[in-house]
Amino acid sequence: MSVVVGRPSRLAGWLGAALLALAALLAWGNSFRGPFVLDDLPAIADNASIRQWRTALWPPNEGQTVTGRPLVNLSFAVNHRLAAKGPPAPETPGLPGRDEVWGYHAFNLAIHIGAGLALFGLVRRTLHGPMLGVRFAAPAGPVWLGASTGDVLAFFVALLWTVHPLQTGAVTYIAQRAESLCALFYLLTLYCLARGTTTGGATRSRVWLVAGVIACLGGMASKEVMVSAPLLALLCDRAFFAGSFAVALRRRWGFYAGLAATWGLLLALAWHAGKRGETAGFGLQDPSGVPITPWTYLLRQCEAIVQYLRLVVWPDPLVSDYGFDVVGSASQVWPQGLLLLALFGAALVALWRWPGWGVLGVWFFAILGPSSSVIPVITETAAEHRMYLPLAAVATAAVLGAHALGRRLGRGVSAGLACAGLVAAVALGVTTWQRNTDYRSAANLWRDAVAKRPQNARAHQELGLALAKEGRAEEAFAAYREALRLVPYYPTALNNYGTALAEAGRHTEAIPLFAQAVRLKPGLGEAWLGLGNAHANLGRFADATTAYQQALEHRPDLLIAANNLGRVLEAQGRNDEAHAVLQKLVDDHPGYALGRFTLANFLGTHGRIGEAVGHYRALLEQNPRDLGAAVNLGVALFLSGNKADGIAQLEAVLRANPGNADVQQKLAEMRASGP
Repeated sequence: MSVVVGRPSRLAGWLGAALLALAALLAWGNSFRGPFVLDDLPAIADNASIRQWRTALWPPNEGQTVTGRPLVNLSFAVNHRLAAKGPPAPETPGLPGRDEVWGYHAFNLAIHIGAGLALFGLVRRTLHGPMLGVRFAAPAGPVWLGASTGDVLAFFVALLWTVHPLQTGAVTYIAQRAESLCALFYLLTLYCLARGTTTGGATRSRVWLVAGVIACLGGMASKEVMVSAPLLALLCDRAFFAGSFAVALRRRWGFYAGLAATWGLLLALAWHAGKRGETAGFGLQDPSGVPITPWTYLLRQCEAIVQYLRLVVWPDPLVSDYGFDVVGSASQVWPQGLLLLALFGAALVALWRWPGWGVLGVWFFAILGPSSSVIPVITETAAEHRMYLPLAAVATAAVLGAHALGRRLGRGVSAGLACAGLVAAVALGVTTWQRNTDYRSAANLWRDAVAKRPQNARAHQELGLALAKEGRAEEAFAAYREALRLVPYYPTALNNYGTALAEAGRHTEAIPLFAQAVRLKPGLGEAWLGLGNAHANLGRFADATTAYQQALEHRPDLLIAANNLGRVLEAQGRNDEAHAVLQKLVDDHPGYALGRFTLANFLGTHGRIGEAVGHYRALLEQNPRDLGAAVNLGVALFLSGNKADGIAQLEAVLRANPGNADVQQKLAEMRASGP
């Protein structure tokens, strides 16, 4: 059964939606060039599962943002496939030579606009529904072009939410698509409930409710905060549509049974993810080795949530990374704790006495709860992107509160508040544009984070990583040293500092850093790899072999470690072992070009030139512009006795790469050797 009260104007709906989309494009129009940062790298750039459709719904289970969130992983696979069809972009951060980062940003913005439109539709339908329609369905006045009061209020709610700079943490920061995609499905679940209860006709009503269950299922496959959606849907139904729990359950029992069934998917995904690669759960340590208990994490949330609320009102300073610190004593945050207890208590009382207002309070706390209560997320003890959907409750309360105040104080005050709302939206949009400029480069973003949180060791080490990628080695070294001064036992910083030193040729200095990193975190495969590389560059092939073997034991997906292991085994004369390692690497990962190239070189060096030729040809089939494979194919053909073919191959390479001195020299040597 559905009840139609004060059907919203279609014209007002379409006009409002168009204006919201335009506002979003204006506020976020400069967000498309930001590079991959922090969690983007393991979730996208280093995520092999998004490169094939058959693995896209099986994300890695090592604590990446996509762990346990198959729909988010699938969305990144779509981005990767679209980018792969475009022209190569080797200068763009991302997967080797293919990923256009703007496509990921465009996808994120499309999700954000969709969520804003869903929020607009949800609030409109609710304000025109059976409980509130009498109050909000009346025309708002001639200045609003025939729109109802509910239309106007819903537009302001969605506008402020859509352009707010606090949302950059979930929109401009690509990996946090998990937050925005889940929010989109959360809002669609509630919107479908609103349509199902206010749309005339039993069949159409059922279609909307079925769509709501599907949306809820999508949210469960996107992020764990969706866990509260079935309960919040019931609370919304009781407050705004049915009038009581009994009526809601009697009329729509199938809908709520369907919503409850989606918990099964969430439980299965959570079970499979476990502790999300030791990044979330109980009994864990932060990245520096300090234990994080539910109590210390909860105390940190008291501080963080009050900070989020302040940023809603005055969004400065916005910080891309708050580090992994916790609060050790309740005496440090008792004012914030009391404030949150008061707000939570008020929400529960309101849920009983004034259900509409109470739902907004429960919305805020229920959505923040999974990540901001007692279950430690050790990699992020505070994060602005967690406010993405809770902000909708705050925006709704603010707009409806301002409307109630205006009604009480008179039409003139209402007009003034409407103007203030538009001014606030413009100011928020401008601030969002400015905040997006902080994301224009990784180094710029981390400089901003360091300036705002100078005690954040992770911000310093990420700044070092960004500076190292820009070739600013000395500045990178200084950033790493500061990170290690703040947190001496920080495996990631030790590894990255060692990597930067090794890239500068300072292998002897790098080795102790890698060694300390693996002592602190034996499973850090990248540090074992760096240790192996440093030893190999110093000619310590036995030590390098041990390090590469450890890297592969902890990270079997670290293909470069297998490749380098084969090379150092060959350097020690252990040719049978080297061949076995390299052959297995190519057999298991036929698309891994470096492994096949190394195997081909090995075979050519050891007299198996015919096999080497086959591998070089396979490499050129994968990538016709592989210069190394093209040159070595010519050399291998020449050495195999096909001298004319070898010379012709190098002549073709030289035509494609005119002026290449190495190719010119090899070609001259071949011609000089005679027929």
